[in-house]
Amino acid sequence: MLSFDSGLTNALKNSNTTAFWVLKLYYNDESAFIGVSDQHRQDGSDIYYGVVANWGVYRQSLDFFNFTTTIGNMGVTLINSENSIKGGRFSDLLATNNFVNRKWELFLNTNETSTLDTAARMIATGVISGDINYDSNNVTLTLFDNTSKYHKRIPINTVASGTYTNAPANNVGKPIPMAYGDSHEKGDVGTIPTSNFDRFYNFYKGAFPAIITDKWDVQEAGSEALADSQAIHTMDNENVYVYKNGYYPTLTGTIDVGGNPEIEYRGSTASVYVPIGVSNIASESGTGSYSVANEERVGDGSFSNYASWAASSGETNNSVATMTFALPQINKLGTYSAISALVKWGTNSDFEGENSETFRYTVGSTHVDHDTITDDSETKTAIGSLYSGKTATWDFEGSLLYTLKGGSANNNHTAQIYETGAVIDFTLEDVDPHDIQELYEGGPIKTVFQPAMGPPELLEIGYDYNMYTRTITGFTPSKIDYIYYSGKGRKYGSYIDADSRNQGYNANDLIENPVFIIEDIIRDELSLGSSNIDYATFDTAGNTSSGYLGDIYEDAVGDVKFAFAQYKFINSKDMLERLGRFSFSYVFVGGDGKFKIKTLRRTDDYSSSDQTIDFYDIDLGKIGKTSLGSVKNSILVNYNHDYGANQNKSEATATDSTSQGTTVNGYNQTMKLEIEANEVLDSTTATKLAEALLAFMKDRKNTVEFTCLRPKYNHLEIGDIIDFSNWSSTLKVYGAAMTGYFIVADITKTVNGCSIKAIKVS
Repeated sequence: MLSFDSGLTNALKNSNTTAFWVLKLYYNDESAFIGVSDQHRQDGSDIYYGVVANWGVYRQSLDFFNFTTTIGNMGVTLINSENSIKGGRFSDLLATNNFVNRKWELFLNTNETSTLDTAARMIATGVISGDINYDSNNVTLTLFDNTSKYHKRIPINTVASGTYTNAPANNVGKPIPMAYGDSHEKGDVGTIPTSNFDRFYNFYKGAFPAIITDKWDVQEAGSEALADSQAIHTMDNENVYVYKNGYYPTLTGTIDVGGNPEIEYRGSTASVYVPIGVSNIASESGTGSYSVANEERVGDGSFSNYASWAASSGETNNSVATMTFALPQINKLGTYSAISALVKWGTNSDFEGENSETFRYTVGSTHVDHDTITDDSETKTAIGSLYSGKTATWDFEGSLLYTLKGGSANNNHTAQIYETGAVIDFTLEDVDPHDIQELYEGGPIKTVFQPAMGPPELLEIGYDYNMYTRTITGFTPSKIDYIYYSGKGRKYGSYIDADSRNQGYNANDLIENPVFIIEDIIRDELSLGSSNIDYATFDTAGNTSSGYLGDIYEDAVGDVKFAFAQYKFINSKDMLERLGRFSFSYVFVGGDGKFKIKTLRRTDDYSSSDQTIDFYDIDLGKIGKTSLGSVKNSILVNYNHDYGANQNKSEATATDSTSQGTTVNGYNQTMKLEIEANEVLDSTTATKLAEALLAFMKDRKNTVEFTCLRPKYNHLEIGDIIDFSNWSSTLKVYGAAMTGYFIVADITKTVNGCSIKAIKVS
């Protein structure tokens, strides 16, 4: 909502007020402007020539269910007759004054106000389109908001050949990723042991891509890759991987991340961890006893719980407890170096064998023994001898037997195993370029344009020639070399604490909140500052204690966590609207030229409006409902993106059998929505997203269209929340009294009023 000054606001309340617009058309370096209005007006030294024949309308609109917005626009017709301006025609000014892609500003005034161009009376601003048409009578101007000016292809930083002279040819000109959120340690697996387990991909939330800027060469001192174009929150030199054949082997040579966001790595050695599962439990004959409990925990990827083993001695023969594990087929990833059994032992695993057979690994008739295991330790035991003749081909598939033997002299042996698996060390033969489907999401930029006269029309206003047209039937493959890392992405800058802001975040905190990921992209990728951002709307949406994001997700704002790396080119408008869709927010450029965000809430969260509309001030158009086709009662969210495999690995669902799509009021059938939420790794966030989408889309919404007969409400914008007063008691809304709150979905402003379409949100 625009903030008009009190003088203008009070004047607009008066039904006898005469309102008018003045328009500034800047040219050349924008240090000067030509002012126009409906009649000749002067404000100090500023002259507004009375050459406007038709103002047209200024229009903003949003797509309620898709969370997209159109470019605000208007058309203006100027008189172009002889001697109409500065002794000639307006078209004569085009010879020396370049208006194309220059700034325009529109101000609302009344006959009771002065200083015509005060910022608190600005109703719209933007750029003048290059489509300037004229004849001997009129000049037609098309004016757009700043959307087309601000947005660009992102990420803006690329692997430039002049900067990265040794970059792989496939990577030259490709984007340096933008990383957000947490792909580091899993928080639900207990404490990850730090001797061996902490270096393997299996125990981390994911792996972000880092583009190689100094090509791999095993003969050279090292190679380099970039995780981002700016320093990120967390990088870990033990968690850098390559992707091969469905696995993320860990690079084990020298890794240096001290140049954050640069990753420097040397050598060609790697390790891969393969979890193994229990296939059988048994004992050998003996006079002692044995037991195995919770055996399913040994290969579950968690260090929170363990399997317990016990084997006791007997008078004549010791008991033996065994577990048979199934080691899966492993694709050959390189030149074999070693294979080991890796075990995390529990606190009750302190035994000392009276012989060399206390604990044993067996394949066929060959075994490797432990004599001593200590409490709470990790062991990495070489078992390559168990696979004689098979290591070169990586033929490890089959059974691997773990054996615990009772001790002599009445010594009982116990063991606790939290996690175990096989570790294969090898040398990379090469880093293969990885095929991805590169999706260029830019293309024609279009808007619904309302000319000064005539019906609305779909208008193409530009094209980013650096980007290919999006297609759903075929993609442009591109070979790009990457390595991968588990870490944490971008940090908040000082802006989050500036301007007396207080939303619960501080500079250098990790950015996970999607609302502030949007703000960061606007700042760091679009290079805009606080003067171009209505940051108060971002704080309202994303505040940790009261943010509307928590209302729509029905969760604490701090628990709504996004994590992703944007490593493909995309138009920034597409990117912001994609993030807006998953945060139930509309991102747009307002009439004051600033980026704004408006976030929906659940229906019972609204208790006030931005503006109450008096029924006596409007001419009611029609009451209706949103399309039945927009109803969705079965939601599938695909998330947890694997960047190496280029697919999502997990899904969350939500359904409702009582929605308007499944009853006699609807189609009486399942109406599905499937979305790819590549930005979400967290299962709680994904589940809450599915549930919120269901709540939002399962039923039709009431709509109301009306015209305001005076410009009293011309400060409203899309995304504002309104309610009504003095609604006619005899005019029901589908049989019920008018109540609740509505969102402004479309607003068309004129000098004398506005027309609004609003959709009920509570």
